[in-house]
Amino acid sequence: MAVTSTTQLAADLQTYFSKALLKQAKYKTVLDQFGYVENIPSNSSKTISFTQYADLAPVAAVISTEGPPPTDTQLSTTAITATVDQLGAYVTLTDLAKLTPKHPVMQKTLELLGTQGARTYDNFVFAAISAGTSVYYPGAVASRATLTSTSYLTFSDVLKGVANLRTNGAQEFDDGNFVLVVDPKVEMDLVQDSTLQNVAYRQQPNNHNNELYKGAITTFAGVTIVRSNQLDFNKIPNTGTGGTLTAHVSFLFGQNGYAVSNLQSMQTYTQGPGSVSDPLEQRMTVGWKFAFKSVILNNNFMARFESVSRY
Repeated sequence: MAVTSTTQLAADLQTYFSKALLKQAKYKTVLDQFGYVENIPSNSSKTISFTQYADLAPVAAVISTEGPPPTDTQLSTTAITATVDQLGAYVTLTDLAKLTPKHPVMQKTLELLGTQGARTYDNFVFAAISAGTSVYYPGAVASRATLTSTSYLTFSDVLKGVANLRTNGAQEFDDGNFVLVVDPKVEMDLVQDSTLQNVAYRQQPNNHNNELYKGAITTFAGVTIVRSNQLDFNKIPNTGTGGTLTAHVSFLFGQNGYAVSNLQSMQTYTQGPGSVSDPLEQRMTVGWKFAFKSVILNNNFMARFESVSRY
């Protein structure tokens, strides 16, 4: 029997393309929310300098002799400087690349570039604050190298950092809380914490001030917990006593722990088609650019946690 199938009709078949574009992965950029922001005005400089006064030590001795003044106290300042970095990226599209695809290429290109720029910004903030010197590990773990396969972050560990920030004089944010930023996997580890299970995660959204921050989850014991799936891309490979592990990084912030200074806010740029080098108007470029710098202002007002995850 001579059966005619799609094999014989292949030349007359075409691939059906869905009219809908697949959704891209979405990334929440949250680290820019918790730094002190002071932008550099145009025509000023590429460098910004922050001045920090040292605290005056409490007086320990009484004035022993009536009349003569005690020894005078000397002020001390430290300058913290930062020079902005400029970052950018672009895509070149041909005229046929815009005319022939079924989907709106220009619209999708702008969306992808916007996400790329935002993630780049957050990654550079992460790199700056990861140099902080206040580091905590779960339980009795003393270093990254001694993390084990069960070194999960608990809220008890977080409270150690909170106690030290308060001891150091760090100020809470406007809602009266410090901020803990975790990746989604560390968040799930915290969900396993019985303290949070019984109290924090039973709260209704309108019982706390989560609307203040992008990615906020809950507020408990003076800490607002915020999720960032950007942190999940900034894990630290580590070989320690537990074998080859991955150290997940979380941050605890008070006010003025770090700064973010913009010289150029992120903008998109479209060039072409058409120029001396493009006489037939065959190409155009779409891109973004910004210039900024993030710098630690006070290590005593922020902390980094390194832990592993069940997930």
